[in-house]
Amino acid sequence: MRKNYSAFITILMIVIMLSSNSKIMAQTKLAGSKITGSVIDEQNKPLDFATILLVKTKDSAMVKSSMADAEGKFVFENISEGEYRVSANMVGYKKVFSKSFNINAGQLKIDLPPLQSSMDSKQLKEVSIVAQKPFIERKMDKLIVNVESSSLSAGNTAMEVLEKAPGVTIDKDDNISMKGKQGVLIMLDGKPTYMSSADVANMLRNMQSNQIETIELITSPSAKYDASGTSGIINIKTKKNKNYGVNGTLTAGTGYGQTSKYNGGTTLNYRKNKINLFGNYNFSDNGRLQNLDLYRKVTYKDTVTNFSQLNNLDNRRNSNSFKTGADFFINKNHTVGLLVNGYFNNNTEKANNYTSRNNNFNQSEDIVIVGTNKEKYQNVAYNFNYKGTLDTAGKELSVDLDYSNYQGNHDELRDNRYSATNIEQRNALFVKNFSPSDIDVKSIKIDYTHPLNKSSKFETGFKASIVKTDNDLLLAKLSESSNEWIADPEYTNRFLYDENVNAAYVNYSTEYKKLGIQLGLRAEYTHSKGNSITKNQLVDRKYIEFFPSLSLSRTLDKNNQLGFSYSRRIDRPGYDDLNPFMNFLDEYTFQKGNPYLNPQFTSSFDLSHTYKGGITTSINYSHTADVMTFVTEQEDETLRTYATQRNLDEQNIYGLNIYAPVPVRKWWNINNNLQVFHMGFKSKSDQGEDLNAGQMAVTYNMDHSFTINKTFTAQFSTQYQSPLQYGIFKVGSQVVMNAGLRKSFMNNKMNLSFNMNDIFNTRQQKISTTYQNMDLNFIEKGESQVGRISLSYRFGKNEVKAARRRSTGLEDETNRMKN
Repeated sequence: MRKNYSAFITILMIVIMLSSNSKIMAQTKLAGSKITGSVIDEQNKPLDFATILLVKTKDSAMVKSSMADAEGKFVFENISEGEYRVSANMVGYKKVFSKSFNINAGQLKIDLPPLQSSMDSKQLKEVSIVAQKPFIERKMDKLIVNVESSSLSAGNTAMEVLEKAPGVTIDKDDNISMKGKQGVLIMLDGKPTYMSSADVANMLRNMQSNQIETIELITSPSAKYDASGTSGIINIKTKKNKNYGVNGTLTAGTGYGQTSKYNGGTTLNYRKNKINLFGNYNFSDNGRLQNLDLYRKVTYKDTVTNFSQLNNLDNRRNSNSFKTGADFFINKNHTVGLLVNGYFNNNTEKANNYTSRNNNFNQSEDIVIVGTNKEKYQNVAYNFNYKGTLDTAGKELSVDLDYSNYQGNHDELRDNRYSATNIEQRNALFVKNFSPSDIDVKSIKIDYTHPLNKSSKFETGFKASIVKTDNDLLLAKLSESSNEWIADPEYTNRFLYDENVNAAYVNYSTEYKKLGIQLGLRAEYTHSKGNSITKNQLVDRKYIEFFPSLSLSRTLDKNNQLGFSYSRRIDRPGYDDLNPFMNFLDEYTFQKGNPYLNPQFTSSFDLSHTYKGGITTSINYSHTADVMTFVTEQEDETLRTYATQRNLDEQNIYGLNIYAPVPVRKWWNINNNLQVFHMGFKSKSDQGEDLNAGQMAVTYNMDHSFTINKTFTAQFSTQYQSPLQYGIFKVGSQVVMNAGLRKSFMNNKMNLSFNMNDIFNTRQQKISTTYQNMDLNFIEKGESQVGRISLSYRFGKNEVKAARRRSTGLEDETNRMKN
């Protein structure tokens, strides 16, 4: 007992001495004392945000900690008298120490030589093993495909990786669908691509999969996103590296099917100290042949007229897209940036059309049409942005100011020649169709994030956008008598459209043990005005709508995850869809806009299960009111048929999606993606038969990946689509097979690939309808059997830090422009 009592007294005395010593040291801190220095890598570039420790020389006890700024600099102030040294450490780099130094009354300021560290390959290897993620990961409001941690990151393009993602399909025209619905918004590092589906596809084919970190599939976006887009969002996040210097890529490719195709591009990124400069440029020059055979029967009173229309289109599209910008790091908490991006595209189409019509009275007429259509589209968008971390708790504020201008021009000449039997012979007719358009968009967006604790946060913000469009259609016929162009008053029209959307949102997310919850509400007030000046038609709309969203995620165990999401969203008409502009196949068949088109509203539900980060099963349901759908309408008396967008009453989709990767061998992997769904449409009609159509349908994609060796891979895929019903149309089935080879050189810096699309030339569309008074069917066959060779080369320092990931304020508006 006495022994224990003595030990207790000894420990108590030690504690008192240490406490007294601490007070003495605290009291002897030297005012004005200061230690400064910096940390650099083996190439003398700053190591930003490295961890810096001030330790005692005697026992290495830590005195203070800090973090290097964006220039690699650090500082310690008001240090007590004593002997110290400084250490610097960063993940992936070796820990380094300074020499010992003294702080005393005679030496208050110490300026240390730069601490130089080098990469630690062993540590990097260990980190990569620990940080391995499953290929498929379920989050509250999204499904994440971890490309970086899978075999897909070796030897594939971004497009090939995207095609393997659960629920994603890509058709012959490069339209990307998610769970059977088109109109997906494609974002790159959180910002829209500002390109058409064809240009997006070209960009993704030129991007190597080893540049991608993750692909986010957001079927039910949170309230933070624009409410527009019923098909969801695909966000492709590129790798974000950590060092300074310069790097880039060069790509080039060529292909041939029935016409030649060329593409190329370059990216460049440079970072030093507090500035990051970045940019890219991509171009393509692609030819495409298309055959459209249309057959229809028109019954009017006692006359039955049969049409046979054969159309051959020779199209060549030249696309040029660019992005350039800069980020300025004011300090580690505040950043401002400038971004300019856009495209300059032109399209030349030569048409040779043959139309034959005859009726039950032995009357017939043949029309031969030769036409040339030249189109130009250009868009330049400017963005100024700010992002700031307001305090140590992580409060964030971001601001985006955007301006975009789009200009398009449609210039068409058509030569019509006629020959007739038992009806009046018509003279040749020359027609000019000229339609310039201008779209001006201004936007401001502010977002604020307020962390409540380590697992919960509150978000709010608002956005305002103003859109003005001006479309001027002139359709003129050449007068034989005066040899002058005379405007046709039936088709000539100037259409102005103004739109103002003001939105605000709140969003809350939290994680409790293995349960994640995110819920939000977005409100959008829309005022739109469509004014057909020539026809004296004004459509003025004002409405406010609310868009709730809810996402849940539950981790059952290490192998099983559940997810549930609900959202209500809106799709507003594209600006061209509202313009009563007419695009002619011939004088009996054309497409036109609809200024009375209403937006559609969709409520979506999705329940999913992920097993072992691979096999993903989901059940989904969506209901769309006022669904915007292309329909054909017929004027029996004039024999004219036109395609236009109309609002049907409702669309209902029930679906099951199964994604199952199968590792057959180490060198052979199969990815299976099966979708089974029922798509149904209902609509009342004032013209006769109501619409109630729908059927079960299946799509199945099977992709085989073969790893021949470390630098040589092969791929074979099969895509099947069963017959389906879409609106008033029945769509036929099709099977398509593709194959490819890929070889890497120079430590994967150079990649050469060969791809053959639609090996057996089976891709075509067969569509028909017998709805109401219409009886028509057509077959569309585009140039789909194409072989391509692509070469890419990466240069410079591969670890250059990428440009800051951010979105702009024009996600919705730019997605509604034609390009």
